[in-house]
Amino acid sequence: MATRRENQPSREKEPANENESGWHDSQLDRHRLVIACVRGNVSVRETLRTILQDALPSDGPAPLLILGPTAPEEIGNGPTTNRIGWVTFVDGSSLAHPSANVEIISPDNLLEVNLFIEKCVQESDSKVIVGDFLDNVIRSINSPESFYSFFCQLASRVKLKKRTAILVIKEDIHDRSVVETVKRFADLVLEFRDQDNNGALKVEMRTLNFADNIYTSWRPFSDWLQPLSLTG
Repeated sequence: MATRRENQPSREKEPANENESGWHDSQLDRHRLVIACVRGNVSVRETLRTILQDALPSDGPAPLLILGPTAPEEIGNGPTTNRIGWVTFVDGSSLAHPSANVEIISPDNLLEVNLFIEKCVQESDSKVIVGDFLDNVIRSINSPESFYSFFCQLASRVKLKKRTAILVIKEDIHDRSVVETVKRFADLVLEFRDQDNNGALKVEMRTLNFADNIYTSWRPFSDWLQPLSLTG
């Protein structure tokens, strides 16, 4: 079966007005489902931070955060939010977070994950959901069919409610078929990789804009804002 990318004619276009932070002026919040795929030494946590601090409008409501491997306190000095979902592996003694606005959900409880997202989408003024919870969900679900059903519902809910979901995944820790499933639902895919430049690690990004049928080649990301993990 042909993939989505094969079904559409590919054309490359120079991004308009690349801003100084390294993000192209593609207005992430105008899309419904944005998937940021990182690999190598590019850090999910640091990528989340750059999205929150530099890729979203500063004058709108704070985004709803639904985190996974990244803990709420690791977000740093990014925008505050009323509620945070933390989809993480817990035991019976750690079902509560010290912060009252953080709700911990087990990643193998897909019903609770769905209910949390549905409730927050209905109650929140924010139009944007940001998080890395898919990494933990993918690791918890042994059935590709179950994940497909879960993600299909998530994508449909976001689009029907006219919200934007910007989800970061660590591409190289998952089965390729699962990653391609996630990408196939996206309106916009941002891919990040690290490159050795004379002994110095640099980040490159390319854009697969399925909504507008625009695809870019790999280009250097900002030199002063590198979403790299220096500790592995």
